Amino acid sequence: MSDFNENLDEIKSEVKETYQDIREEAGEVVQEAKAAFTGEKLETANTVGGAGYRAQGSQSNGSAVTSLVLGIISLVCSFLGWGAIAGLVLGIVGTVLGSKARKQAQTGVATAGFVCSLIGIIINGVGLVCVIACAGAIRSAANELAKM
Repeated sequence: MSDFNENLDEIKSEVKETYQDIREEAGEVVQEAKAAFTGEKLETANTVGGAGYRAQGSQSNGSAVTSLVLGIISLVCSFLGWGAIAGLVLGIVGTVLGSKARKQAQTGVATAGFVCSLIGIIINGVGLVCVIACAGAIRSAANELAKM
């Protein structure tokens, strides 16, 4: 029975150590996430999987984030018929901001914003032409019916 109690005590201490390690790692991850979100730089070296690395604080680029948001909204507007006009304008503004952000710092968010906005411009341009063509066809058909 004493072997069982010793094994149980050993397991309890291992569980406590593991729990503490997990809490420490979780705290570091939360700090890194906060730093990445706010643009702060972390000065502590962390270890993950035994390999040391220095956390890099990402510099938040407002133009890049704005470009990405406008690009996404532009893509959503492409499904709204006459919303393609708003989507086209938002896509153009997003592309300009994305280009500006890419010149400042070559980040993934800036590139994603630029690409989303560019795709939004293309889709909304094609959509706007289709909406205008459909409206013209409907008007023409209505005029033909009115003549009958």
